[in-house]
Amino acid sequence: MIATCDVQMMMNPGCHFPTYSVTGLFSDGDVILGGIFPFHDDAEFEKITFTIEPAPINCRRTPSQTYQGLQAMMFAVEEINHNNYLLPNTTLGFQIYDSCRVNQRSLQATLWMLTGQEKPVLNFCCQRELPLMGIIGDAGSSSSIVMARILGLYKFPQISYVSTSPLLSNRNQFPSFFRTITNDDLQAQGLAQLLVHFGWTWVGILVEDNDYGQQGYHLIKQELAKAGACIAFSENIILSRADRNALHIIQVIKNSTAKAIVIFSSDAGLVPLIDQMIVRNVSGKVFIASEGWSTSATLAIEKYNEFLSGTIGIGTHSGEIPGFKEYLDAINPVTSPDNVFLPEFWEDVFNCKWPPQKNATTFWDNESKLCTGHERIGSLQVDFNDGTNLRSSYNVYNAVYASAWSLHDLIFCKSHKDLNSKTACADINNFKPWQLLHYVKNVHFQSKSGEEIFFNQNGEVPVRYDIVSWQQGQERGLRQMTVGSYDSNAPHGQTIKVNTSGILWVSRASQWGNAHTAKGALMLQCLLGCLPDGVA
Repeated sequence: MIATCDVQMMMNPGCHFPTYSVTGLFSDGDVILGGIFPFHDDAEFEKITFTIEPAPINCRRTPSQTYQGLQAMMFAVEEINHNNYLLPNTTLGFQIYDSCRVNQRSLQATLWMLTGQEKPVLNFCCQRELPLMGIIGDAGSSSSIVMARILGLYKFPQISYVSTSPLLSNRNQFPSFFRTITNDDLQAQGLAQLLVHFGWTWVGILVEDNDYGQQGYHLIKQELAKAGACIAFSENIILSRADRNALHIIQVIKNSTAKAIVIFSSDAGLVPLIDQMIVRNVSGKVFIASEGWSTSATLAIEKYNEFLSGTIGIGTHSGEIPGFKEYLDAINPVTSPDNVFLPEFWEDVFNCKWPPQKNATTFWDNESKLCTGHERIGSLQVDFNDGTNLRSSYNVYNAVYASAWSLHDLIFCKSHKDLNSKTACADINNFKPWQLLHYVKNVHFQSKSGEEIFFNQNGEVPVRYDIVSWQQGQERGLRQMTVGSYDSNAPHGQTIKVNTSGILWVSRASQWGNAHTAKGALMLQCLLGCLPDGVA
């Protein structure tokens, strides 16, 4: 068990345990907000021999989009600390750790923050800061579930910015979990309505062979049946195979009469399959992207220009964060020496290497370009400083503000209809996590972009998706243009809004799918029970 600490325990100078080096970002404040982000998106595991202490997980690969989310948390905290109305006379601090997209790291970081120890000792809390107010994170649903099992025991508020699994909507299992992104149940509804809107009533489905893909398949299958559409084929993208079972999938696609193919996948899981589709000349199809890859920077590159142009998908809603692009453009490792993640990111984005330190044991290539620290992010046109595509970063921003407004309401003892009027106001210097949790449940504020932010009974924000169209632009690579929206709270018949003139299709036949081609035959197939291709 993990015990929360009172002030007396936290200030106990005799509470010490063995520690080891932990990389993270820290900022002092009157109240601490935790954050967990996949600064790296891959990891190496050392072989465990059980004769020596297992080595730490070695993280690698730095994606710029997730680093932008980490910076969004820092920007929001800085902005709140300069706000004279929100949390007056109270400053937010933070602790931010890298999960590497590994569940063990997410759990480890959670324990670091709960116990105040770099090598956590369960049932002890030795941190000298004020009690942790909550945690923003993690990205993946599986790691958020691991965290929520622990945080839910003690009612620590947890707000995720990307986790979409419907399992996390179970309030009995995850009583303190919230998210600023919509769960996959409603994504499936949006995808089904999008297909029907364009007349695609005879579709193929490709899904990853993991929880995300399999849950997505069952949900989209149900929603397509409700909408009157039929499934021509369904195939698993086998992640355990390097080629993702590509040759079999390609043969199925070529043999099918379906023009539209829905793909429930992550971008990383899709790359080997797309590569083989190009080699095998798969053409004449339009792809409908799930949220997992609809706004991917990995796939929006020049290599895939012709093949993925015309793709349409449903993506996380993108909002505005005033001043954030300027903040990103001004980031510099020289002026931010305490930002331990920034030097590695700098090497990645500027393709340079920092000069080796004295006694360094790392390999140094004399031909590498040296980083100077005088490079300017603002001179680049990269995903990191694109202020028009703030999807997960916008969710992070709203999560931090939801935490701050909840704390603001707690400080001023703002009453709610379900709060006992006899309940005493919490002490800001020694409040309990369950006291703040009440205010998170009831928080309601307007974002700077004018949107109403609040959580429903399942801890989720109102459903909003962007409909995106993949188009070739003047620059290298593909643009993912917002051409519409899906809002489940809109009146019946108005949930889908699409500006069809803003869409560039691969061919005129793709524009209206199967609505105007062989419509009678397709309707007959549906009446016969949605027979798959080749079944008479």
